[in-house]
Amino acid sequence: MPRSVLVVQHVPWERPAILGELLTSRSIPWVSRSFLYGPPPGALSEIAGLAILGGPMGATDFEKHPGLLAESALVRAVVDAGIPLLGICLGHQIISTTLGAELHPGTSNEVGIGSVDVVVDDPVFGRAGSTAPVLHWHHDVVDAPDGATVLASSAQTPNQAFRLGEVIFSSQFHHEVDRHMLDRWLAVDEMAEELDPETRSTIRADFDAAAPQMRRIAERAFTGFADAVLFRD
Repeated sequence: MPRSVLVVQHVPWERPAILGELLTSRSIPWVSRSFLYGPPPGALSEIAGLAILGGPMGATDFEKHPGLLAESALVRAVVDAGIPLLGICLGHQIISTTLGAELHPGTSNEVGIGSVDVVVDDPVFGRAGSTAPVLHWHHDVVDAPDGATVLASSAQTPNQAFRLGEVIFSSQFHHEVDRHMLDRWLAVDEMAEELDPETRSTIRADFDAAAPQMRRIAERAFTGFADAVLFRD
């Protein structure tokens, strides 16, 4: 059986979107699964790369969501095996906490179009000292794991993105989201209720204005992940 990229999904409305498009365009097979309510992950030999998407649950809420324990164990095994690993939002927190970092409640919600400060030169974000527009949608924040290089930060969230070694890239913000997925999120009460009235009235226009630059960041990030998968194969 050929190996595939495993995309871990936590809720129906959070899909790989741009990530899925790019993997498909590179002829990389991928499959989306959830371990919150289903069987544990299969053998590592079936996994060419692991991408973990977002979700509203807490990364360490194992009592309420025991399937998160399976995800954490899978992350540990993938890291030990040198398999390419990508985290987004909740996935970013799961990777970080699995690798020993602390999770904290944010001082306030960070939701909507905002920006991050690029803190080191990086092929995804560009030059240190620049800023990049991103789509935030989170409450908890997480420290960076030991040995990680933090790439981007914001006032509320010092660890907005990091690299660890050659095959791990993780971000707190949602660079996988396209306009179709944003519209889908806004139709979900659980997501829309997290927006204050002002953000709710402007988020579509703000997204459209930032979309070209956000897409470039996403494509560079996901191309790096795809290249790691192909190189390892």
